[in-house]
Amino acid sequence: MPKALKKIGILGAGQLAEFIITGIDKVSAPFDFMLSPRSHERGLKLKNKFNLEIAESNQHLLDSCDMVFICLPSNNSLSILGDLNFRKENSILSAIAGITRAAICRTTNCKAVHTSMMPGYANASNKGPSLLFPENSEWHEFLSFLGPVFECKTEKEFNVAAIIGAVSGASFVLFETLSKWFENNNLSSKFSQNLLLETLKGNIEIALESDETLSEIISKVATPGGITESLVNQLDQKEALSSWLEGMDTILNNNSSKK
Repeated sequence: MPKALKKIGILGAGQLAEFIITGIDKVSAPFDFMLSPRSHERGLKLKNKFNLEIAESNQHLLDSCDMVFICLPSNNSLSILGDLNFRKENSILSAIAGITRAAICRTTNCKAVHTSMMPGYANASNKGPSLLFPENSEWHEFLSFLGPVFECKTEKEFNVAAIIGAVSGASFVLFETLSKWFENNNLSSKFSQNLLLETLKGNIEIALESDETLSEIISKVATPGGITESLVNQLDQKEALSSWLEGMDTILNNNSSKK
């Protein structure tokens, strides 16, 4: 007899919801979804593609599903949540960027609140890592179908780790910027993109497999007086590398001020 599917309500049927549903569907994970009526056009698309149910209202979704995955836009998320009546049976997993667990607990008056952050795009192919705080077996099982799960021990640890979401998205801008340089120097667009991505892919895979730290690897690939050292020195002079750290600091500080 087939295992009964756990129904998860998704509050906020945007792009992230589509990525998550796509990833779960690819591996036939034991979950079914009910969508909030938000983003009507995308909701209908997902309903028709994956044979999902659309709730009559956000409150209907909370009343129908114990597990609720929230991926609302951050700018008006707390006002939306504040208008709803959460049940004691509701277990929340929030992927709202920049909104702390403490703020969601206060707004929903719900005790079982968990937070997550994931890249989204890679989760649709079951390769995206997800953060989870605090630990919860049901949400861990759910996220594990979408890629590796990193459990955080404290909320402070989670808030720092969650900046990886911004780094993930910005990395594609970096990829495109580097690829465009090759293209602007008369390599074809496809050649440039594949050359760059395959190089980075190889570096990442070998780094993950290696027992060496990144510093130890750098000491081997950055030959004194070589082209790697030359490029890194140019980036340092323009503060291109430190600007990434400053940007991450800004996001962390902005998020911390929203507690």
